[in-house]
Order: sequence, then structure tokens, then C-alpha cells
Amino acid sequence: MDDLKKVANKLGRDTLTCKEYDELGKFSSATISKRFGIWNNALEKAELKIKFIANIPEKDLFQNLEDVWIRLGRQPKRREMKQPLSKYSERGYVDKFGSWTKALETFVEFINSASDEKEEVLIDVDNIETNDRPEIEYKHKTKRQPSEKLKVQVLMRDGNKCSLCGITVTGDNIHFDNIYPWSKGGETVLDNLQILCAPHNIAKGALEYDTNK
Repeated sequence: MDDLKKVANKLGRDTLTCKEYDELGKFSSATISKRFGIWNNALEKAELKIKFIANIPEKDLFQNLEDVWIRLGRQPKRREMKQPLSKYSERGYVDKFGSWTKALETFVEFINSASDEKEEVLIDVDNIETNDRPEIEYKHKTKRQPSEKLKVQVLMRDGNKCSLCGITVTGDNIHFDNIYPWSKGGETVLDNLQILCAPHNIAKGALEYDTNK
């Protein structure tokens, strides 16, 4: 890793091709690729930019964009698509889809058309005292935690502001809350989800708030 960084610094680059490294490196690119599986893995470990490979699956590019979108709490800008925030550079999306705008449009279509698999589950009552157990155990068609795709849909719709106080939240401070509590039969669907900041999510608990006030 040190030698990769050394060669990159010598060239004044933030990434390297196998050919460039073979010309100036202490080891061979074949040895490094074998050690880390593929050349891009080695670049990532050395904290260098990943060189785009045309055959990166679309699903991997979309998964990366999902992760970045959720971390930021909003639509990423093309200049933000770089390490450590993004695994792939915006150039990878441009080469794959023709333009950054087209990449975003295709991603939004994918997010809005993707339907999560629903499964019937019961509320978790393991931590409820016997005398306090509810008379009815609600059957759910959805899981308690929203999927990554559903999170992106909520962020697309509402942005990254707390529905109760309006504060902007990002990263781990974004809480996806069931407006009508899951423990009371509420489903984890787009219409029943909202963004809350950590203090309001903790305070809300299983209560219901009227977000229209």
C-alpha cells in the first residue's frame, strides 16, 4: 500500500493504472491484483481513487448511489462522488449512462419502480412483561425497519429535515420514523414514514404526532 501511494505521489495522481505502476513500482501489478482480488480493491485499500471499469454491474453503481444519498440525506452532487464518501467516481456513472443527469434519472426510476418484498411478521413482544402483553398481536405485511430503497424514497419526497422541528439532519442523525407506530399496527410504507431528528424520535416513542400542525 505504501508503494502504491509512493508511485501515485510521484506522478501527482490520485489513482493509478496497472501500466503506470509496473513502470515505477517496486512490485508488479499482477502480484498486487492477485493479493487483493482485483486492482481496484488495492487502490481502495491504499485510499486512492478507483479506476472505473466499464463492466461494473448497474446494481453495484445503484447500491453505491443509495449509500451516498442516505449518508448525505439528499441527492448527491457530482463533485461529491469521490472517496471516502463514494466508492465510485462520478465519471463511472457518466461512462455508464451517458451523463450524470441521465444516471440520476435512471436511478430515480429504479428506486420508484422497485417494490420491496413484503413478509408477514408479528410485533416483537419479547421484552414486554406478561401482564402487559397486548391482547392482539398485530400481523404486519412489512418489516419494522425500512429498506435502503424506501429510505431513499422518503428522502426524495421530504428531504432531510425533521418533520417536527425542521432542523436539517444528515448521516446517522437521520431517523426514519413510522408516523403511526409499528407496534400499534402501522406499516413500514412510504405514506407512513417521516424524517425525525434524534431528540424528537426518542421523545416520540410510540406516541403519535400531528405533523400538519
